[in-house]
Formats: sequence, C-alpha cells, structure tokens
Amino acid sequence: MVGNINSETMRAMNLKVIFDYIRRNEPASRRDIAEFGGLTVAAVSNITSKLLANGLVVEVGAGESVGGRRPTLLGINADCRYAVGIDLTTKQIKLVITNFKAQIIYECSCDTQLEQGPGYVLDKMAQMVKCAVAEARIDPQKVVGVGVVSAGPCDPEKGVMQSPPNFPDWGNVPIRDYIQEHTGYPAFFDKDSVGVVMAEYWFGKVADCNSVFGFLINRAGVGGALLVNGEVFRGCSGGAGEVGHTIVDVRGERCSCGSYGCLETLVNEQRLLADVAADLKLGRPSLLADAADYNAVTMQQIMEAAEQGDALCKEKLDRMAEYLAVGVRNIATLFAPEKIVLSGGMISKYPYFTRVILEKAQKKQDEKFVKHIRVVECSFHENQCALGSVALVLENFYKSIQLE
Repeated sequence: MVGNINSETMRAMNLKVIFDYIRRNEPASRRDIAEFGGLTVAAVSNITSKLLANGLVVEVGAGESVGGRRPTLLGINADCRYAVGIDLTTKQIKLVITNFKAQIIYECSCDTQLEQGPGYVLDKMAQMVKCAVAEARIDPQKVVGVGVVSAGPCDPEKGVMQSPPNFPDWGNVPIRDYIQEHTGYPAFFDKDSVGVVMAEYWFGKVADCNSVFGFLINRAGVGGALLVNGEVFRGCSGGAGEVGHTIVDVRGERCSCGSYGCLETLVNEQRLLADVAADLKLGRPSLLADAADYNAVTMQQIMEAAEQGDALCKEKLDRMAEYLAVGVRNIATLFAPEKIVLSGGMISKYPYFTRVILEKAQKKQDEKFVKHIRVVECSFHENQCALGSVALVLENFYKSIQLE
C-alpha cells in the first residue's frame, strides 16, 4: 500500500515538473525535460503522451538534431482552457479572461459602487463573469475557475474578506463561495498584494527567483506579500507582508490600524495633495501657483509639474519616494529576497514617481546588509492584480491535474 501511494505521489510530482517546464520553456523537447527533471526519456514520453491526448500540450515543430532524428518540440495548447481574473478595488472592478498561456483575450471594467453594499458588488462581479464568458465566445466548459483579489486582511483558505479599512461594512464577506455558487466555476480569493507577486512569479520577471517580495503602492496605501519557493509566506494568522503598517516615523500621523507613523500614512496620495496645497497657499513658487483652486490640484498635475522641473512638486514627491525606499530597505534587511517588485496605481500611472523610487532604492545598495537589493517595476501595470488572480486559478489547476 505504501509503495502504491509513493508511486502515485511520484507520478503526480513528475507530471507537475514536466508540465511546468513546458509552460516556462516552450518549445521544449522530451530530452530537455528529462535532463531538467532528472527523469528518463521514457518516463517523460509516457507523461507527455497523456498530456497530448488530453489536449493540454501540442506538438509545435522539430528542434535541432544533436545526432539522429530531430526532436519533436512541445508547447502548451493555449486554447485548451481559460481562466477568469478579477481585481476588486474600492473604485473599480477589473476583469480579464486569459487563455491557458495567460494571454488576455478579453477584458472589461466598471465602477465598483461600494456605497451599494457587499451584496450588490458581489452580484455585479458574478454577472460580469457570466457576461464576459459569453462575449468572449469561449466554451464555458473550458473555464477552469475564477480568481478574485482585493484588499486585505482576508482568509484565503475560507475565501473571506475580513474588514479592510477602505471597505466599510465588509466584515467576513464570503467572496469565494458567493462567486463559486453564482457562476458555477471554482473560485479563489486572496489579497491584492499576493496577486502582485503571483503574477510576476508565474508570468513575469521573477519566474527564476526562489524568493520575491511584492509592493502594492496605491493611492490609499501600501501592501506587500512574500513568495518563497513559489509559495506565499503567510506567517501567523496570515499577517505576513503587511509592509504598509511597518512604522517608519514614530512621531507620525495616526494610521487606520491605530498605530502612528505607518509607511502608508506617508506614502499616500491624499497626504501628498494636502502638502502641495498647503505650500501653494503659503505662496511658494510653483508651476501650479496659477491653479484656480489649490485644493483641487490633482496627482497628474503634480507629476507633470515635477517632470518639468518644478521644485515644490519634486520635493514632495522625492520625500514620499524616500519613505518608500526606506520600506524597501527594511524588507531587504529582514527577508533578503532575490527581487522586490513595485506595483500598483502609483507605479503604473506615474513614471516619474517610479523612476525616483528606483533611483533611491538603488542608492541603498551602498548600505551594509542590503547590497543585494534588486528592485524592479512590475510587468503588467494596470492588469497586474487581475493577472495575479488568474495565477491563483492556474496554480490550483496545475496542482490538481489528473490524467487517465
């Protein structure tokens, strides 16, 4: 009995190794797969034959001969399965459908209308899924699941949102179960910061890294998540990665969490707008000095002024970027990840801000203990979190593949 269990477990492990290698390295030959996985070519041929028979893998041509016949190359069958990903924010619901290679084939978005309450928003998401599958003209039977990411805290095992500060009255909302019940597809739910790092690990710049930390920098605050050997490190009670609530100024403002001087009180759009408006009212020279209403100055205007060399706007943005660079340094010191990924609305929308953060983070490499810092901008910008929710779906599918 033990032998049978071990044999079945080994076959399952080999299947995942082979399938993942093809996904990351296509087109791939059976010999390359065998060398990578430490398997015999016969064992690889047996499993790839089943993958071909089930339509998950296709033959994509012939490789270069290394003596004898040219090897047949294998690749993922892009249209064999589809996944739906949703990024739920306080302002917007962003939905994407991808094929099996995580290439987006359909996308749409709408206002969240958070004031309508959880029931309204959940129903809207479920309806969006059904409409999107129909409009994309794909076989509903080929949809392997729906992933959703949103603000933490949450319980990913139960698929429940747990009262995020910016989602009033969203205490213990069963997002996963609702979506699953009302769409008929398997559903998965996690924090948006987890989505950031999952998207990058599965489809982006850090696929070859054993440890990655993802920063999610949005208008209202900062989130984070740590991935180790492809698995999310959650810590006790799932609280790991909350970099936005690390304290960087003990005399700072009170945070929504109750502490003072948390990183997200300093890296925050509203604070920046208020600081710029206050200095404009004091008469500081600026390209924005002629604005009709200093309280109505926008983030986009500040960024554009900074790009043009405006001293006031550059000063305020540089200070905010410095606080974030301190957060990056703290993560590098504590966890020493191979790479740190910057994502979120503040990154995808404002190139100037991203550039300053990267420059300041680079300078931290001169400091003791953090010479290894490697900070990169995310790969997918406004679709980063939605693709992260797709990664949740595909990860589950890959883990549960069973072939006759």
